[in-house]
Parts: sequence; C-alpha cells; structure tokens
Amino acid sequence: MGCAFLNPKFTPPKSSKNTDFFKGKPTLRELTSQHPYAEVYIGQPHVWTVNIDNASEVERAVRSILGQKIEPYLPYEFTCEGMLQRLNAFIENQDFCHGQVMWPPLSALQVKLAAPGKSCKQVCQEEQLICEPSFFQHLNKDKDLIKFGVECQSVESAGDTVVPAYNEATRHCVFQSDLLLFSCAGAHASLKRVCPCRDYMKGQVALCKGCL
Repeated sequence: MGCAFLNPKFTPPKSSKNTDFFKGKPTLRELTSQHPYAEVYIGQPHVWTVNIDNASEVERAVRSILGQKIEPYLPYEFTCEGMLQRLNAFIENQDFCHGQVMWPPLSALQVKLAAPGKSCKQVCQEEQLICEPSFFQHLNKDKDLIKFGVECQSVESAGDTVVPAYNEATRHCVFQSDLLLFSCAGAHASLKRVCPCRDYMKGQVALCKGCL
C-alpha cells in the first residue's frame, strides 16, 4: 500500500515580505505550501494540499484518502535510473567551454506574458510548463521580442530581478542590464513580465520533452 501526504497550504504564500525566516535573504521566492514540489508535480491521490487550519477541508481530504486504495509512487527523477538519465543528459549536452550549442534547446522555448502582480514561475505553472532561466538571455532585446509578437516602441535597461518586462499600453520594454539577476520569481507591480517557459517530462522536471 502507498500512503498519502497532507501538505499544509500557505495562504498567503510565505516569502521575505511576510516571513522572518526569509527576511534578509536575496530571494523573491514564494512558498505556496510546505512541499511545493509535491504540490505541483505529484498531487492527488498521493499529495493533498490543504489549509490545515480549516477542519472541514482537512476532514474532506482524509475521508477521500480513506475511501480509495493508494498505490505506492516514486517520481522517476528520484530513482537511481532517473538520476543517471538526468546526469547523462547534462554531461552529453552541456558545454561550458565553448557555448556554441544551446541546451536546453531553444526549440523548447514558449514565451508567456505574466500579468502585473504575477511571477514567471506562476504563469508558466498555470500553463503546465516550467520557467527556464537560461532562456531569459534570448528575450532581452527588442529584436528578440518582436519574434513573439511583442513590439517595443521605446526601451530602457534596469538591474532588476523582475525584467525583462513590457508595458502593453505604451509598448515600452524594460530589459535586464545585469545578466546575473535573471529570475523566475517575483512580480512587477505595473508591467507584464516576459517569461521563458518550457515543457518538461513527467517525473523528470529538469528535462524538456525534446531534451533526449
């Protein structure tokens, strides 16, 4: 028999803005639950993300769990074979010396615009995708964005973790001036973030579907 995990939901998400543990740490990451990986990539029937303070919600989840037979489950990426598959893909495809071949392949790029107040991590997840930070560099010029239907009438550069971003009303684009600051976390208050999403293999999130 397998087991079920009651995963405590955090509402609002925990971050450096509202949680002492994260204050002073250089991250805009927001934790939506105790175990975000299990919440997003495993889910029911093995993982039930619930508001622990809501007794009726917890009771409904427990009753649902008791009413079904749950088979054991281990994501492929946590097995020895899955780890070796991932390691082999990294060794065969990543080239840190010459950098002539893009990996993950640029063909996996799917550009999404995140509404003000939403992070790239959020908007990619909503589309059943994952944000790929290595693709940001290919969305950091006006000539790059025009390929994806984003036309910049004016541009500026900023050293900020929530750019590249776009003002749809004025067609003003803000690009990243410090390539070390690219981040999938964090939302812009008034601009749409330009987000580099990609698909992934079920049970092997680190690899896109065309990566092998």
